[in-house]
Amino acid sequence: MMKISRPLGRGSFGFVSLAVSQPNDESKLDLPSLVAIKSAEVFQLHSFQKECNMHAILHGSPHILRCFGSFVSEKNGFPVYNMVLEYASGGSLADTIRSTGLPDFRVRWYTRGLLKGLSHIHKLGYVHCDIKPHNILLGGGSSRFNLNTWPKRLTQETVKIADFGQTKKAGKMGTDDGQRHDGRRGSPLFMAPESVLYQEYEPYSDIWAVGCTVLQMMTGKPAWKCDLETETCAILYRIGFTEKVPEIPSWVSEEGRDFLRKCLVRDPKSRWTADMLLGHPFVSSRLMMKEATKKELCFCYEV
Repeated sequence: MMKISRPLGRGSFGFVSLAVSQPNDESKLDLPSLVAIKSAEVFQLHSFQKECNMHAILHGSPHILRCFGSFVSEKNGFPVYNMVLEYASGGSLADTIRSTGLPDFRVRWYTRGLLKGLSHIHKLGYVHCDIKPHNILLGGGSSRFNLNTWPKRLTQETVKIADFGQTKKAGKMGTDDGQRHDGRRGSPLFMAPESVLYQEYEPYSDIWAVGCTVLQMMTGKPAWKCDLETETCAILYRIGFTEKVPEIPSWVSEEGRDFLRKCLVRDPKSRWTADMLLGHPFVSSRLMMKEATKKELCFCYEV
């Protein structure tokens, strides 16, 4: 039994609410006190069932948003289908990114978590198809660090990949319920060249989206320069029918620049895999980073 607390936002096919879990003797679910309820109306049932199935297939990684089950309720005499999801108290990565970008140590930490989640998805034979900051959630954690306890692993926010409404089986071609009417999946600003040209969505297409996401974390702005007047077709033309790649600012560290070059290469077969990128110095080495704020905060992690 759950009591809706407040709305959290909208997903790819429904609305999301924060709920307080109130277990009773009949409940067999071991739920945390706070959960997120993702709801869809009857005309979205197919998408709802697909996403429920994907959660069941992809569970098992701390970097995949957990699903506790589903139930049906009623609204205005019509059925509403609900998924009970893990509540990510840190919100989405899109909420966290500011117009000036994130500090280097946070970009590295979030990127590492994202890659771990994608590695899990890809090893199970699936492609997310819609990696972007809005679909990357942050679980709460402590950012305190005591130098006397170094080099123990620091507990920080945990990256959790969410929204599997467009996820597909790797290698599977043709139309699928995750596609739009024009055959496209995902969000234009994060689509890979082969996805625009051939509706090709494979693990390496997710890696292109990782590069776009990391670049947005660094700069606070989309990887492709655009404004409110830029039409989707113009963006897709630039991605699919030119030789351009997103511009990497000169102030990005050499490690960061090299990491992005391994993601944002137009030839999909030349992109690194998630596992290869996890070994890149940008995210793999033991780091000690200091962020100058009102007081000095230290952050570290180990491989």
